[in-house]
Amino acid sequence: MKEQYVTKVSAKGQITLPKELREKYGLKEGDYLLLFPQGQGLRLEKATVSPLARFREIAGRTEKRFREERVGPAEVEEAIRWARQQK
Repeated sequence: MKEQYVTKVSAKGQITLPKELREKYGLKEGDYLLLFPQGQGLRLEKATVSPLARFREIAGRTEKRFREERVGPAEVEEAIRWARQQK
């Protein structure tokens, strides 16, 4: 008999992967999964995200936050000067 795991789909369409499977396949928070329809089910695979794609994702969130908080070049330069003085 094949291994079986049961999980429930939430109202938001989310599922929880059992801890045993997360550990076995090295899945952690923030990882991406690829979904492949197969017959009556889905095949999941851990996605490999390139360092450049990950950088763009982080930079995009940072840029958005800077716009929201009105952080400009002068504030960034001031923060860099402050950080360098902390050595």
